[in-house]
Amino acid sequence: MNGIDEVVVLSCEHGGNTIPAAYEKLFVNAGKSLSSHRGYDIGALELFHLIKNDYVVYKQCATVSRLLVDLNRSLHRRTLFSEYTKGLSKGERETILDNYYYAFRKPFEQQIAMLWQQNKTVLHLSVHSFTPVLNGEVRQTDFGILYNPERKQEKQFAQLWKTELNRLLPDYRVRFNYPFRGKPDGHVRYFRDRAEEKYLGIEFEMNQKYAGDTKMKMLIAEAFYCAVAIWRNS
Repeated sequence: MNGIDEVVVLSCEHGGNTIPAAYEKLFVNAGKSLSSHRGYDIGALELFHLIKNDYVVYKQCATVSRLLVDLNRSLHRRTLFSEYTKGLSKGERETILDNYYYAFRKPFEQQIAMLWQQNKTVLHLSVHSFTPVLNGEVRQTDFGILYNPERKQEKQFAQLWKTELNRLLPDYRVRFNYPFRGKPDGHVRYFRDRAEEKYLGIEFEMNQKYAGDTKMKMLIAEAFYCAVAIWRNS
């Protein structure tokens, strides 16, 4: 790495739980779901906004609820639409895709394609959060760093970031590929499947019990900044 041809892009696919007015009638009885982890990644949007430095060349977040359409799923996935929207007609679902899914994914794809054309290596960080307890199971971590262990550069960066998190937040647990695996379908996987050496896809998962802790989020952002600096100059 030379610190010139490596850049960072950020995304936050589940930043909010907004339902556009045209679809509010579908969610009349969905208040509890919308305000829970099912509606959005609680705390992720603030963390996304706190990650800002000279290395970040592009940022994009979404605030429409994943219960309208999940921007972090491929078109063929059955969870692309929730129980509130999957019963809509094909035309109505296509309209949602045009107005929200493609409106988010296409500009991001265009930015990465432009950076690749400039021969840049792109580190893509996708910012998420997870519910502390799911189906009665307590998740055993504070932060998760997700990556594809078969990709050497992703593994190396994940280890760098974990080291920096352990330095700045020594009393908190960081785990790799937990509470989710790093390889399955998602926005990151879409680009990973299209590039070999010029793309690193990393997803960060913050435990939602820290959603209101701005100081902690600032330290997470600082740890990321330090890890990127080391990566670019390694």
